[in-house]
Amino acid sequence: MKKAKVLITRSNFGCGSSREHAVWALEVNDINVVIGESFARIFRQNMFNCGILAVELPHADLEELFQLEGSIEVGVDMKNGKITATSPGDKTETLQYDFSLNPFDQKLVQAGGWLAYADANY
Repeated sequence: MKKAKVLITRSNFGCGSSREHAVWALEVNDINVVIGESFARIFRQNMFNCGILAVELPHADLEELFQLEGSIEVGVDMKNGKITATSPGDKTETLQYDFSLNPFDQKLVQAGGWLAYADANY
């Protein structure tokens, strides 16, 4: 499994960012996965176009994630649609969530983005 930096956010992440430059800021900081309640439509598509996974979880699940203390470890199984979050320390706690992803977005992430996908398939 490839190591990734994960950003966990709340709702409507990326609002106001219709250009791909905003996503490039994530990309150059090696952020490969963003988990949130919802994403601005164009921003979300730009993430997939750059090969960054955007995962939407319900509000209650995100609130549970934000309650974990310390620097949590997040595992993402894109093929099976599973996220695992583990908090370190004395009170180790592991949470698991299911998510869905349409097959084309999954292919974009696996390829490393739209350009890599197009090179391999056209």
